[in-house]
Amino acid sequence: MGYAFDLADDERRELLRIARATLREWVDSGRIPPGKPHRAALVAPATVTVTVDGIAAASAEPRPLYRAIQEAVVHAAGQRQPPLDYDEAETIAIAIEVDGDAGPQVFADRPRAT
Repeated sequence: MGYAFDLADDERRELLRIARATLREWVDSGRIPPGKPHRAALVAPATVTVTVDGIAAASAEPRPLYRAIQEAVVHAAGQRQPPLDYDEAETIAIAIEVDGDAGPQVFADRPRAT
């Protein structure tokens, strides 16, 4: 059984914001930021694949969507050579694929100009 929600644009933006904030915190402190969103669609169990700068990491088991994204973004960034620095965490390309009942939902964050 896949993820049952069809993510709205604002939910996709929030998940990309969570992914980028997780990258910044992980690069800065080595930790995943605490807290969780309140929307049911963002805490429902899901499996994901997150790509950071062309390096992909996937969740093996369904987890709350926001948490699966946090863990996958850290795993993907952790494989990068040279290691990601704080400034790159602001500008690096991030793509998220959520495995859903009706097929994958794919969305990406365009790198910001520095």
